[in-house]
Amino acid sequence: LAGDAARFADGLSGSDRGFVCARYLSEPVRRQLDARGLSYADATGNTSLAADRPAIWVRDRGADADPWRGPGRPAAQLTGDPAARVVRALADHSGQLTVPQLVRLSGASTGATYRVVETLEERDLLERFPRGPITSVRWQPMLRAWSSDSSFKDCPTVGYFAPEGVQSFVAKLAKVSGHLYAVTGSLAAAAFVEYAPAHQIQIYADHGEALAGALELRPVDQGANVLVATPRSAAVFERTLFRDNVRLVAPAQAFADLLAGTGRHPQEAEHLLDWMTENVTEWRTALGAPTIT
Repeated sequence: LAGDAARFADGLSGSDRGFVCARYLSEPVRRQLDARGLSYADATGNTSLAADRPAIWVRDRGADADPWRGPGRPAAQLTGDPAARVVRALADHSGQLTVPQLVRLSGASTGATYRVVETLEERDLLERFPRGPITSVRWQPMLRAWSSDSSFKDCPTVGYFAPEGVQSFVAKLAKVSGHLYAVTGSLAAAAFVEYAPAHQIQIYADHGEALAGALELRPVDQGANVLVATPRSAAVFERTLFRDNVRLVAPAQAFADLLAGTGRHPQEAEHLLDWMTENVTEWRTALGAPTIT
């Protein structure tokens, strides 16, 4: 795995020449090995061999995907409910954590959590001790990868028009009770750092039609200023917050949804990411380091 390359290289003395041999070495792992000057080969033909005396440099390319990935195992993509739960849990928390801890934090099944963690390792988005705790998470590129694979735009969505305008609609939303929803996109991001006034409201709701009825909204084919989506994962309702009695998604969710959006949304996402990077302790919950035995 990508995180093992550094530990392997650090364990070599200056005179040693490292060589890694495996059934399959993913592209992120090969990049890590190349960066540290380690030779390698796998059973698919991915090969890099370098030496000074005698001078040798051999390189060949094999498979870009693991041919032994069994049927029924998910592709190395961050889609579906388990990926959403695990990515959100990793993004929303900092510090070392074991996979069993991650299972409890995310609410995903044990098997699914291990598979998502494996995918994240293969894509060089986290580091983990062999059969041990996750030691670090590259949360910015992880959220980018997740946004690319799955986001608000992939959910079943109905457009509505609020004739009173966005601000009046938000005031009305603050008075609604008995409905499970969470606002994402521009309005959620503005709770932390405002980019520009929201011109459209994006909402996740477990029963979108009922919420729209309570807000006296009617669906429209064009000109919608309210979008209500049925989430593919309940993770969107995890670790939400309230601003002026309106329920908002967590910053990590808002960033991923904006990044996959259109118009000015990607720029809003980058603006929010700058805030998230500079104010990590305000939105990530620190975890105590687990005991390593």
